[in-house]
Order: sequence, then C-alpha cells, then structure tokens
Amino acid sequence: MPIDIISSVLYDGPEVIPGWDYIKTYGPPALTLAAIKYYFAGASNTWERDLHGKVYIITGGTTGLGAQVAYELATRGAQLILLVRSTEDIWVADFVEDLRDKTNNILIYAEQCDLNSLHSVRLFATKWLDNQPPRRLDGVVCCAAESIPRGKARQVTVDGVERQLGINYLANFHLLTLLGPSLKVQPPDRDVRVILATCSTQSLGDVDVDDLLWEKKRYPSGQPWKVYGSSKLLLGLFAKEYQRRLNSYERKDKAPCNIRINLVNPGLMRTASTRRFISMGTILGLIFYMIFYPIFFLFFKSARQGAQSVFFTLFAPIFPKLDGGNLIQECKIITKVRTEMTDEGLQKEVFEKTEELIEKLEKQSAIERKKQAQFEESKKPLAEKIRAKNAELERKSNIYEKPATPEELDLKLNRLRQSIGMGGSGKQGDLPLFPDVDLAPNSAVSSGNDKANGNPTTARKNKPVKRKA
Repeated sequence: MPIDIISSVLYDGPEVIPGWDYIKTYGPPALTLAAIKYYFAGASNTWERDLHGKVYIITGGTTGLGAQVAYELATRGAQLILLVRSTEDIWVADFVEDLRDKTNNILIYAEQCDLNSLHSVRLFATKWLDNQPPRRLDGVVCCAAESIPRGKARQVTVDGVERQLGINYLANFHLLTLLGPSLKVQPPDRDVRVILATCSTQSLGDVDVDDLLWEKKRYPSGQPWKVYGSSKLLLGLFAKEYQRRLNSYERKDKAPCNIRINLVNPGLMRTASTRRFISMGTILGLIFYMIFYPIFFLFFKSARQGAQSVFFTLFAPIFPKLDGGNLIQECKIITKVRTEMTDEGLQKEVFEKTEELIEKLEKQSAIERKKQAQFEESKKPLAEKIRAKNAELERKSNIYEKPATPEELDLKLNRLRQSIGMGGSGKQGDLPLFPDVDLAPNSAVSSGNDKANGNPTTARKNKPVKRKA
C-alpha cells in the first residue's frame, strides 16, 4: 500500500524502497535530461480561437512546420488552401484525404503554386483574384522554405535565381503582393493575419542592394547558411515595408487597416529540412544524423513545439491592436532586432528594387516560354498540328465555358448563331441574335419613316401587290 511505503520511508529511510540503488544512481541524470528537454522544448501557446468559417492559405503545408499548422487550423474548423508544386501528385492527394479524416474537416484543398517559378505564383494569384464577389481570406501562413546543404553547388529556380533566395524571399514577396487586392477588400471587422516563418540564421545574412540575389558575388558553397540567412533577413525587411504600404492604403469605407503581417521564428526543429541540412544530402551524413539523433532529440524541438509561436501569433487577441512587422519567438514579441529592421529607407529601397527584379525576371521567363513553345511546335508533325489547332478552336467556341478573351466570345456567339440557323458570322449587318424581337420592330419603324419622308422606292417595296382575278 502507498501509505505503508510512505511510513516505512519516514521511519526507516529511503533504503526500504525497492530498487533504491538504481534510483539513486540513474535518477539524477534522468531528471537532468528531462529538465534540459523541457527547457529546449520552448514556450507553449495558451490562447484559444474558434476558426470555423475562416479561410487560410498555407505554403509548405504538407511537411514539417507547415503540416503541424495545417493540422491545428483544420482541427479548429478552418478552411485551408494548401499551395503545392503539383495537384496531380498522388502523395498530395493522399495527404489531403488523410488530413480530412484526422480532423473531420472536408474543407481542405490543394492548389498548384510552385514557389520555384514566379509564373506559377502569378497563375495561382490570378486564379484566386478572378472571382466575384471577392473570396474570403482570413490569413496567409508562409512556412515553405529551401535550405541547401553545405558543399552543394549553386542551385537555381526556373527563373535562374539562386534557389534559397528565389523560394524563401522572391516567391513570398510575389505571392503576397499579388494577393494584395484580396487582402485589402476584406471587410473592416475581419481579423486578417499574415505570418512569415523566419530563422535565427538571419543574423548571419547581409543586404546588398546592388546585388540582392547574389548574382555578382561568388556562391559560398561552404557556407550556404549565409545565403539562407540573407533570404530571411530580406523577408523581414519586406514584412516591415509591406505593412506600412498596407497601412497607408485608403479604404473606400475609411476604416483603418485590418491586416497584420508578423514574422515568427519557430527555433531549431527536427524536420526534414533540418535533417537534410545536417546530413549534407549524403548517405554518410544521414548515418551521422541517425547516430547522434538522441542529441538532436534532446536539444531540437519537434515540429509541433516549433509551431507554438505560430499558433500564438494566429490566436492571441493582442495583435490586431498592435502594428504589424513584429518578430515573435517563444510566444513573445522580440524587441531587440537587427538595425536593418528599423531602417525604413533601406526597407523601401529593397522593396522597390525587388519589384524591378521580379518584373525583369517575369519578362525573361515569358520570352523563354514562348521560344520553348515555338520550338516544340516546330517539331510536331503536320497532322498533329492540325488536330491541336482544331481542338483549340473547339475549346474556344464551346458555349458552355466562360470566354476568357473577346476573341473567344465572338467564337462562342458564332457557334450559338449556327446552332439556331442564323449563320456563323458575327459581322455588322447580319441578322441579330433574336430576329423576332429585334428585327420586326426595326422593320416597321423603318417602313413608316420611309413613307413619311416620301421615299417612293421603299414605299413600292413595302406595298402589297394585287393580283388580277
């Protein structure tokens, strides 16, 4: 009985406890390890928020930090739009179905938006904005990031930009600026929050306005964290400047800005990205990671523990009352930041320079896509070209689909005219679309005007002919 053991310990000492020698030997080290683990697990979010009916866009929502954020938001009833490289990937389809089953929430969708391509980002944003009335949007959580292991050669995106800068900075910049109209039209009483995941390595980065994308400097393959840190530092400058621009936007209802952009540092986590970085993308590195995994388990957070600061930024009611551009770490706002984070002139210059770079890159990308399309078209046999042309014409003239251009509208009208026996030409002077409604009144009015104006030719044409018996 517990009472007997306690009384025995009080009167006879702890030696009467079974296994006391083992407890005395291994207990202090175990308690020390537990205390270390508890400390490095970080702070936990204590705020709650009902998210039923709210809509969030999440990047990187299928793995690591983003997957934990997606699970938590879906559990609370939010509608999620997960941005993925391809919606045709079987793994993505299975992930979405599993997440729906685990959270009992069917309002989870995947949309194609490859952050490796500025054109793909623009296609998604255009699709999102092409809706009337504007779609609801309660927040954007940007968790996707790219970290290149040490010793790897320079890698580039589809647009030819260094991969870490292209995905971590340019893609997020492009996505949020394109979604600006959707953010601005949200009702004034809607609490819109944008979260950008950052990292402590931003302290190792630097900002060179004349070479933001490391095009002139030699790529430091032995220290890739410098480029990674620079991408996160640039992301922080963007958050500050974009928040000011949103604040200065004058709404039609004269309401104050209801959008808050904040940076979140989740800390060191045991995610796939961290594992790839430590293992340097090699088999030997992976063996090293597995051997020292107990140490990483002790000092690194799990993805859920790292997501606590994200939950705090999303749920805490204090943030709508504060200005945006805050750095959150361990569920509290960090006030000691780098000097670049307080330099408004630098932030504005970097923002404008990035806009110019994106415009230039998109133009170059469009030219390359056109050249590639022409090259592939030239290799096709003539019969295939004719079939493709006929299929495209059939698609554009399909009256059951919404026209995208004035040309498609004309083709659809011509198809409709043909279907009701009015010919296939939409030129001026042809029969109108509804002859019984449009033609008869105009003819009667025209005939009456001709008689009134004394036009004998028209009067004779309109006069009925009498036949002799």
